[in-house]
Amino acid sequence: VSLYLKKRKVDAENRQFNNEWTEKYGRHFKTTHNFDATFPPGSAARRQKITGLTSYYEQRSRILFRACTDQERATAASLRVAWILVKKKRPFTDSETVKECMLPSIEEVVTDEKTRKNIIDSIKQIPISDTSNMRRVESLASDVFEMLLDKLRKAEVMSLVVDESTDNSQSDNNVAQLYLCIASSTKASCELKETMDSVMAIINFIRCTSSLQHCLFRKLLTDMSAEYKDLLIHNDISWLSKGNVLKLLCELREEILVFLRSSKLKKAGKFLSLMENDEFNAAVCFLSNIFHHLNQLNMEFQGRDKTVAELVEKRHAFQRKLSLFSADLCPGKMLHFPTLRKSGLQIIEVMSGFIDSLKNNFATRFEDFSISSEVMRFVKDPFWVNVEADFLLRGKELVSSLDKGSLQLELNDIQSSDNLRQSLQQAGFEKFWTHVVSREKFPHSRGLALFLLTMFGSTYTCDEYRLILSDIPTCESSFSHMNAIKTHNRKSLTDQHLQHCLRIALTTYTPDFSALMANVGKLF
Repeated sequence: VSLYLKKRKVDAENRQFNNEWTEKYGRHFKTTHNFDATFPPGSAARRQKITGLTSYYEQRSRILFRACTDQERATAASLRVAWILVKKKRPFTDSETVKECMLPSIEEVVTDEKTRKNIIDSIKQIPISDTSNMRRVESLASDVFEMLLDKLRKAEVMSLVVDESTDNSQSDNNVAQLYLCIASSTKASCELKETMDSVMAIINFIRCTSSLQHCLFRKLLTDMSAEYKDLLIHNDISWLSKGNVLKLLCELREEILVFLRSSKLKKAGKFLSLMENDEFNAAVCFLSNIFHHLNQLNMEFQGRDKTVAELVEKRHAFQRKLSLFSADLCPGKMLHFPTLRKSGLQIIEVMSGFIDSLKNNFATRFEDFSISSEVMRFVKDPFWVNVEADFLLRGKELVSSLDKGSLQLELNDIQSSDNLRQSLQQAGFEKFWTHVVSREKFPHSRGLALFLLTMFGSTYTCDEYRLILSDIPTCESSFSHMNAIKTHNRKSLTDQHLQHCLRIALTTYTPDFSALMANVGKLF
């Protein structure tokens, strides 16, 4: 039976070491070194010898402890270096370059020789070779992934979002729908499409005909003290670049005219006649202004921490702006078309047709994203919602399991609470629903709010359950990050390491370096 008994530990018995035992008991020295004969018990020589041996032991223990501590700090430093490099999407081999940069920098900055030597010795101990960096990245990626899983287990509600290419329905995200609205409206207006094609042809003629011609144009801009130093080339993939291209063309119109008049190429005469045509210039100025407004809307759609309520509000606001643009497009006004107003050119019929086409496209293509304004108002400020209006019916349409009677009573209790009203003002509507409103007391109200707050308005930014987790990266931007990591110089990068690098580059979490160092023996 004694074989299965746990061995008793001295610490568990609250026993203390008695200093007399040092002199009284010493089996190793007595049997091996004949300690009692050389140093008789009770003698001064014996006490002096024991003091010397004890001091030597303590000194060696301190050296060992200090060595372990220095190594842990060096490993912690290598973890942080690996984290920063992967965040910047740098290769594993760059870690060695970091050390090469640090050493001469310390030599130049630190003037005290002793301090400089200690720092340089510490830096040299940091294990940041490419293979070490690779292992650190694996551990860091695993750590942030465990954080993600831990919060997913605790999450009440979560949303999954995929790119529209994997969706069988015909409903794309807000950004994609915005692009389709603009593309359809542009195609519907053949004249404006021809104008845009002509603008691209003029720019390509100046920039891409020959390197010499491009250099001459840039020199002309410098000689004429132009505000801009070059034209932009539009990329059909990045369709929002149209706005910037058109803006520069309008700003550099006089310089372009001078350049085309001085050119001896045949195409220059054709493009010169276009640039001198008032109707063409009016269309270019109009497109420059309207694309500026569309670019602003697109930028508001993008980015992290955007709730669907905010995106729908911005879309509704822009649809109302289109009506303002349509009414503003008349002589003597043009408050929202400053480039067209400054040009002094006449308004043409195709401009109004383009805005009307945009209005129709926004109304039809975003029809599937229609969410009641009462429900949206409830999420952002439940104290202004009418509990007897059609809000209950609209909420039931979104969440079929919702009990309308319970929701009405809960909303009445929320609106009657001054404490909750004050908490909403202090915390904001997102934290109000996730951290303030009680899950047990207001399950239906909180469930409806979380249902809306976890919806993704766009696959451009797919933040993880944004209210509690805030880590899932963007769908579209993930491809950009992957291209930046998996370059032609990193062909040997495995899929597993690419996944680790992507996870670290895109996460909003910070690893627990202390916990990683606690397991330093297991990991490294």
